[in-house]
Amino acid sequence: MVLTRDRLAADLRRLGISPGDVLMIHSSLRSLGHVVGGAPTVVGALLEVLGPSGTLVGPSFNFESAQDPNFVFDPLNTPSDMGAIADEIRRRAGNLRSRHLTHSISAIGPQAQTIVTAPGKTAWAADSPLGTVFELDGHFLLLGVTYQSFTALHVLEVAFRLRYRIIDTLRRRLRRTDGSLVPFESIVYLRDVGYPGYDFNRLGQAMEDVGLTSVEPVGNAIARLIPAQPMREFAAPRVQRDPDYLLQQGSGVTPLGRGVTLKLPAGVISVVDPSGVFQARGT
Repeated sequence: MVLTRDRLAADLRRLGISPGDVLMIHSSLRSLGHVVGGAPTVVGALLEVLGPSGTLVGPSFNFESAQDPNFVFDPLNTPSDMGAIADEIRRRAGNLRSRHLTHSISAIGPQAQTIVTAPGKTAWAADSPLGTVFELDGHFLLLGVTYQSFTALHVLEVAFRLRYRIIDTLRRRLRRTDGSLVPFESIVYLRDVGYPGYDFNRLGQAMEDVGLTSVEPVGNAIARLIPAQPMREFAAPRVQRDPDYLLQQGSGVTPLGRGVTLKLPAGVISVVDPSGVFQARGT
């Protein structure tokens, strides 16, 4: 499958993305198939569909590199560990980036300043940039990935005060725009001893069962569009009844009814046809 910007834009509109939306994306480029122009084409299609009044948000997370005690967070140059589409949003002209040692986010559009300057030192509390996406009645797009890649559900873990998250402080250094280095700290949430892993697919499949999530192909990827506030309202009574609702109950996670889930070295993806996954030369 060969995809152009026009084809991607048409698929994204059919999924339900509208002009003016605040949209945060988690994505797999290769799940889409062969995209002419690669990640810049995908980001261009997203911005086209959102229009000038819409805001696109991407995860500029770098939690692996931040484990190095000598790590320096450089908002202008530290790459995202979350794939080509996320890093294209970070590098795109006009983007703004939040300040967090492990879970910064990048945003483009009218609401970008409001999102990235949220005052909290944590990445997941209500006053964080990610929490601000909820407060702006945003949407989340899982483009070719499953709910296991859905970082926004960590915001719900914090909001619901779930017992298996421990607050800690990470201290590293920040490179300022003038090149100088200064001490910098971020609040992080660690996993408690005995944490079995999360099963975010459980909540995701329940939302799909009642039609809360829009699920459609975008190219060869299975795309899922989730409204932030209705998701929180849907999850709250379930977690209240069962505080372990978002945790794995056995050795695996809930299977999803739509699409084919593939485990690749780079992560888990969700596609229409496994043979349609793009294979770059040499892979």
